[in-house]
Amino acid sequence: MHTFNPTLKRLEPTETQCVYCEMESSTHMDDNYFVPLFKENDRTNIIVYRSVKYNKVPVGIPRCKTCQAIHQEATSKAALIAWSVAVGFVILCFMIWGIYGIFAIFAGIFIGFGGTVYMENKLVRDKGIFTKIDGAKRNDAVQELVIAGWSFTQPTA
Repeated sequence: MHTFNPTLKRLEPTETQCVYCEMESSTHMDDNYFVPLFKENDRTNIIVYRSVKYNKVPVGIPRCKTCQAIHQEATSKAALIAWSVAVGFVILCFMIWGIYGIFAIFAGIFIGFGGTVYMENKLVRDKGIFTKIDGAKRNDAVQELVIAGWSFTQPTA
């Protein structure tokens, strides 16, 4: 299912069937999505010192050129839309409340970051394909690694 590339230190898929649309095939290794998986090796928690050691391996998820274009387009459009709404909201708050609109900057930052994630997922789903993470979770190799103790989230100390 996957082969390890020691030069790039990643697991590359041997299958070519796109996981995201389930119709087309991956034509080039760079078209694939590589999801990072993490596994904790050692954790040290002393009163004044904390550290964590972990392994990280990118796992290739087969993706066709069309799905790659949809994911990239959704990422850029989502950021533009969310941050435009955030800036518009902050400006509107300044116009309504004057100097007290400064507190709207915090809401604007939340709208910018949260809205980007929401809009990216919405734009991708509207095209009828899986999001990057949803498609990765459906991959057999990723499921086996998660069962073996690997995680999508990076360990913190």
